[in-house]
Amino acid sequence: MSAPYRMLAFDLDGTLLEADGTLAAESAAFLRELAASGVVVTAATGRRLQSALPHLRKAGLAGPCVVHNGGQIADIASGATLALQPLPAPSVAALIERLELHGFAPLLFSDAPRGPREIVWAAGAPDPTGYLAWYARYAAGHCDVVAPPLRPGAETVLRVVTHGDPTALAQLVRTVETEQRGAVRGFVQEELAVDGYRAEFLARAADKWSGVQWVAKQAAIEPEQIVAVGDDNNDVELLSGAGCSLAAPDSSAAAVAAADEALHGDGPRAVVAALRRLFGLR
Repeated sequence: MSAPYRMLAFDLDGTLLEADGTLAAESAAFLRELAASGVVVTAATGRRLQSALPHLRKAGLAGPCVVHNGGQIADIASGATLALQPLPAPSVAALIERLELHGFAPLLFSDAPRGPREIVWAAGAPDPTGYLAWYARYAAGHCDVVAPPLRPGAETVLRVVTHGDPTALAQLVRTVETEQRGAVRGFVQEELAVDGYRAEFLARAADKWSGVQWVAKQAAIEPEQIVAVGDDNNDVELLSGAGCSLAAPDSSAAAVAAADEALHGDGPRAVVAALRRLFGLR
């Protein structure tokens, strides 16, 4: 390679996946080629593990991946958990109470094995954006709609997510972060699957960059040797921390501000072309 970079940390949705949520054959081939050249290739995504694995395995990747926006690090081949950054149990209970008090529907995302109780919400919860109905179809077999009141079960909760008006969600994030006194962080971003916005709450230490740093440490890779690419508000820490960072075409304003370079052009193809340049691949 002509560049000093030893690791690529890449987002999936809005970055390397197509608009229909698939990984194009040419993008998969590029990831395989980069990994074969000796670069550590690591996904850093907001997706659940079982939602991310098919794309990563299609690309022939091995080793760790960062999922749940940094809440979980897992091995691609086996699916085994390598590290967790869970929400504290008292914070989960307080989040449910706060969200329901303001008329929001909390969704609990856990590290449960593949199947029911990966995503849990209460029957009859408000669904103004249609997200719950969509998710029940999209993640069929992975959801558990329980009789109210909603309570965390035995599973480790990694994220609490809700949907609604962006202004109200931003205020909700500020309120929760103040109440939780540093135990929880939140962010708001536009939803890709349905019209509307989501607020997401994780443990304060959980973000994509912290997960990528965990992976990099295992390979003795320094932050300045990492290239990162993402497109949205959940990528800000990742883009800010990496030695070189790219905002994918049509990224959020926050992602563009955090990145070293904002890309333009045809989505994943523009991303792959820029990464080939950075890693010295033809």
